[in-house]
Amino acid sequence: MRKEKVLCTLEEIKVISDPFRFKILVLFNEESGSLTVKQMAVKLKEVPSKVHYHVKELERIGVLEIVETKEKGGIIEKFYLPTAEIFKIKKDIGILEEDEYEKASENLISIMHEDFLESMKSKTKGEKKQLNYGLTYLTDEEVEELTELITGYMKDKEQRENAKPYMFGYALFRKHDHEGDIGNGSES
Repeated sequence: MRKEKVLCTLEEIKVISDPFRFKILVLFNEESGSLTVKQMAVKLKEVPSKVHYHVKELERIGVLEIVETKEKGGIIEKFYLPTAEIFKIKKDIGILEEDEYEKASENLISIMHEDFLESMKSKTKGEKKQLNYGLTYLTDEEVEELTELITGYMKDKEQRENAKPYMFGYALFRKHDHEGDIGNGSES
């Protein structure tokens, strides 16, 4: 498994931004090994045919791959794993239409929001939770630097003894005031 895979085409972005496909990928963060379509279907409480279709789409763009096959009762079971630990969307893709970008962004945000709300409701004793929110003022260069710092830090963390899996998300966006201007109105 590679450390990182960059999604560079409109097709890859459309495929991975589907909410159900994102849920399939999240399963691999919760599990320590490979999964069959049937195992995924059980965990997602869905029919295997639906899961199979979406797994095939993720496999087609190189996000999932078959890592093992076993024969069981005359049927070949295929075991899948993600091809990378981290998937990134190329920043300068430049081919997304505004409405396609908005739809892909909304899908990813709604999935992360759903997972976040579910984890915040969790009552597991001793479970660590962290939520930060605030306002800061950054130059475009500082935004790039902060993004590189955060992704670099998270990218270097691997499975190891005493480390537990945590979902993380990172959102940084321009603040608009009530009159539609950006920031405090001093922008030109």
